Amino acid sequence: MNMDSSRILAIINDQTLGLSTPPSAAARSTRIGARAILFDGNSRVALVYEHRYHHYKLPGGNVEPGENLEQAVRREIKEEVGANIAGIRYLGVVHSYLSAYNEDCDQHYFTARVDGEIGESAWIDEEELHGCQIIWCDNLQQAIERVQSGTSKEYVHLFERARELAGLKAGGLLNEPKNNKLK
Repeated sequence: MNMDSSRILAIINDQTLGLSTPPSAAARSTRIGARAILFDGNSRVALVYEHRYHHYKLPGGNVEPGENLEQAVRREIKEEVGANIAGIRYLGVVHSYLSAYNEDCDQHYFTARVDGEIGESAWIDEEELHGCQIIWCDNLQQAIERVQSGTSKEYVHLFERARELAGLKAGGLLNEPKNNKLK
């Protein structure tokens, strides 16, 4: 799989979001994640919905020590959606800098399709607390609209919303199935 980490989909920071957040005194850290625009057999797109915040995002999460990006996205989809995946294609990276945490965050985006049956999600306690569940959007455009409709003003969610929209739009332009056209 060709994963050109120089394929930057977006750069997001407080300034690009119109925020003026005081910088954190914490030591600068870096977080690396992997997320997927996941299509099922009917070309529907999976999103994680957090009831507590009315917030939508793509399934995925942090890369664990010893994992590469593909291993991480496979594990995260299995945990959150309960599915194995195939047809994985790399889209690019969204780089964020969250000044409130003094944290760089590189989220790598993929497209993939469900391979086989969908099982149970294995949510961690924090995700259960936020009322996370997988929802299926009829197409990529509906997934974009759902992400845009999120109303959370939480600092992290503002960044997540911007990065997910960048990933979804890149997925639509580069890798979308023929029957899933963006408007």
